Amino acid sequence: MRALLKKVEESSAPDAAAELRSRHHRTIDLLTSPGHREGIGRLLPISEAAALGTTRRISRESHTSALWIDQAARLIADCARLVAGGGPLLLDIEALDSWDRPSLRVLYRSALVAASERAELLVRGRMAHADGEDEVIGRLRKTFFTHLAQRRGVMVHSRAGIPADARSVDLSARTAGVEDMVRRSLAEGLPGLLRLVGGSLAMQNFERARLISATALRMHREDMLPAEAGLDLPIQITRLEAIAAAQVGDVSEAEELLRQALDLAQRPEDVSHLNYLLALIATKRNYDLATAREYYGRARRAVDDLADPSVDALVERAWVGNGLALVAVMEARSATDPQVREARYAEAYEEELAAFAAVRGLPGMSAFYLRYNLGYNLSFLLEITGKFEQAQSFLASVSSVLLSAERADYGALYEYAIGLLRLRTEDLAGAAHSLRRATELAESLHDPFYLERMLSALGYVEHRRGNHVEAAAVFREGVRLARWLRDEDAYRQQLTGLLWSVVLGGRDLEEQVREAAEIWFPTVVRDLDGDDRDRAIAALRAADAQLLVPSSKLPSYVASVDLEGRPSRDLNRFLAGVATTEAPCAEKETR
Repeated sequence: MRALLKKVEESSAPDAAAELRSRHHRTIDLLTSPGHREGIGRLLPISEAAALGTTRRISRESHTSALWIDQAARLIADCARLVAGGGPLLLDIEALDSWDRPSLRVLYRSALVAASERAELLVRGRMAHADGEDEVIGRLRKTFFTHLAQRRGVMVHSRAGIPADARSVDLSARTAGVEDMVRRSLAEGLPGLLRLVGGSLAMQNFERARLISATALRMHREDMLPAEAGLDLPIQITRLEAIAAAQVGDVSEAEELLRQALDLAQRPEDVSHLNYLLALIATKRNYDLATAREYYGRARRAVDDLADPSVDALVERAWVGNGLALVAVMEARSATDPQVREARYAEAYEEELAAFAAVRGLPGMSAFYLRYNLGYNLSFLLEITGKFEQAQSFLASVSSVLLSAERADYGALYEYAIGLLRLRTEDLAGAAHSLRRATELAESLHDPFYLERMLSALGYVEHRRGNHVEAAAVFREGVRLARWLRDEDAYRQQLTGLLWSVVLGGRDLEEQVREAAEIWFPTVVRDLDGDDRDRAIAALRAADAQLLVPSSKLPSYVASVDLEGRPSRDLNRFLAGVATTEAPCAEKETR
């Protein structure tokens, strides 16, 4: 980064270089200032709540990391525009496969967004063989490069003809640096080391997390760490390695690591949590609800009989109740017998309410995070069972403290959730009001990923209201944002909404919209011209141009930045019984 910024200073006008530094000052500071590493290798500010979301569960929580990756990519794209002028800029990188996952995502995204910034950026990376590389890191790299090779604009060349000495990287200096990092993190005790690994997981930097974990485990085995590191270190580090394995899809490896940790665990809280994680894998990866119940039973028994349970034990007990509630809801959604369905929903309510009551007054960030999680889960459960008004009231009640703090990040998620609940009750005007507020807050946070999803939901609501002119304006903004984000799936979804809104609103097709339609819906363009509304509607239907139905929850991952695909099943849509898309209703009056 420093080399690229130096090139900007040398090859561009002083005013242009100063404007770039001013516009990207926060990102430049984070990427170039050693002070932000806090002496132990931390780079980006990850909140404790965001880290908890990653290290307590197996979900891929990449929204926070995606924001930083996008900002870094746009900085590099702007540098390319200034350095190269009207021509392309080539970034020639040796040993590309020694780079970590976030850096590779930044490089790929830089090339994508540069095209929309009137610049051309090419990245040419040579692969290297890292002497003595950790087997797990090698496997992680291979998996990610396999995903990367399938992306648009990526070309993979044979390694033949590359000199052997150009493919060798010595990792000894890196290992020594990581050892020092581990020692300094342990100055805060084991929690310091766990935060170091957890921060890497929160950034989806699985290679770095593995490098730190493997180094810490080796140093522990070789008695290179202070005695106070204790027997808990291998248990907790192995647990985090299991979470990382689950997040990259290596489910069998994750299960084996959790069993290894269980063999070492003695504290009831650890036994409970490790069984809880095995239950989560059975629930969310294998969809084996019987096995999930077995593991949850073990997790509950580990802490149920404690005479004087600690705060950690009470929190673990509540997490188990939360997990069992999810199992019960999934069983209810699949049940064909109405009595079984109602019994499972009743069980889910009982578990969630008991868990919420158990942590209501507990101190600490872990209990706070769980209360936040349970509040939304209970509201979602009320929505699933059709109690939409109660869901709104409950969510407003449990959110009052955070809303009074006027935190825009929480407010944006809250307004979106309320907007979707109002949509479910057909309070379309109220839904539009809440979603507009959500988009305003997301915009104030400079969060383009959530903003794009919120615009899609708002456009859908305006369509349902029959406000096709207003819907077209919202979808038009969504199209522009999706293009800026270089998200093809989102672009197609927003364009579909725009085309329907233009046709149903009786408006002429703009030239830019026509050009986009020729690419994405080539068979319908000729039928969109003129005044034959019915013909245009029939053409869109024949092309299977369906509107995206908004999901009750915003995604916690950003597939266009992760580059690792989407989950095979949208669990939130399944639980809420919400379709992914729908054919628009053309019978509404145009207002």
